[in-house]
Amino acid sequence: MRQNIVLIILIGVIIGALGITSCAPDYQTEFEVKTLVVPDKSLSPIVFPIEGGSAVAEVITNVELSKWSTSSNAAWLTVEKREGQVDIQATRNDTYAPRVGRITIEYGHQAYYINVTQECKSSFMLVEGKVEGVFKSIPSVAGTVEVTVKSNLKVDHVLIPDTAAFIQLYSIKNVAGKADEKRVTFKVAQNMARNPRYGTVTFQSSENYSQMASFVIVQEEMIMEKIPLRVDMLSSNAQEPREGPIANLIDGNPGTFFHSLWSGSISEMHHFQVALDEPIDGCVFWYQNRNNSNGKAQDVSIMVSANGTDWTELIRITSGLPTGAGSTYESAYLAADAPFKYFRFVVNATNDGRGPRFFNMAEFALYRIKE
Repeated sequence: MRQNIVLIILIGVIIGALGITSCAPDYQTEFEVKTLVVPDKSLSPIVFPIEGGSAVAEVITNVELSKWSTSSNAAWLTVEKREGQVDIQATRNDTYAPRVGRITIEYGHQAYYINVTQECKSSFMLVEGKVEGVFKSIPSVAGTVEVTVKSNLKVDHVLIPDTAAFIQLYSIKNVAGKADEKRVTFKVAQNMARNPRYGTVTFQSSENYSQMASFVIVQEEMIMEKIPLRVDMLSSNAQEPREGPIANLIDGNPGTFFHSLWSGSISEMHHFQVALDEPIDGCVFWYQNRNNSNGKAQDVSIMVSANGTDWTELIRITSGLPTGAGSTYESAYLAADAPFKYFRFVVNATNDGRGPRFFNMAEFALYRIKE
């Protein structure tokens, strides 16, 4: 029994020694670390001329050729990997826009990038011989503006800002015998404002969006002239017989006044009208209130007619009319759909209430666009 125990202990010691020996590290085994490096000099941006060309990027690696990759993000830029390098080729650039591409060299999660650009053909675009600084003036009436655009690019973008909606592209025509010139025409709407207005027009090409030329259209403000009015042009459906004859509207004296009927009544809204010598397309009216507090127009219909029989409401004004003694009012320009010879000022309400009721006025004037 004792011999068996000793034998078992000896066997255990031998097995333990063998196990310890087998678990000891093998410090003599060598591991190869795979690396890929593109030197800084090969990472510098590459610039190709118009004609294209070739370049080489050095690759320092112990990775098998099949295990690393290279690629280009542009069709005109091709790459081919070889042992220790990447061959780069660029085709000729026959466009008017510079080309931009990028080359990628990568292994596993590691990547290097090389930016590549290529020069382009020289382009130009001029309006009336300038890139900018050309001004074209036009009167306030509707009209056209023409400019000559010279460019070796395709002029296929004409930019007019929303703030210049009064300008509209009308036509682009070739100039005979001059392949690089075009005649461009714009329509300009009538300026109804009392201030000049401006619009910048820009030409651009899809062949090179960075090449632009522009000019400015300047349209004069609307210039009005006073229409000479005579007493025989004036009439009213409600003249007050006791005071305020209608002739006082045009006597140039704000101390006198016209007064509509207050000593009687009629079923129509009170009005006065003007029969013009010549038809007009639109007008501005102005008036001055009588130097008192009542009878001030607050709701007015402006009616016009070509024959004095058939009337059209040009505008109805229900706010903004003054009530102060001696106060004045000037309308915006009122454009009609057709020329008219008769103008009627109808008062639907005053600061005293709804009509029909009397109103009064010291002075009145009509203006038309000066031709």
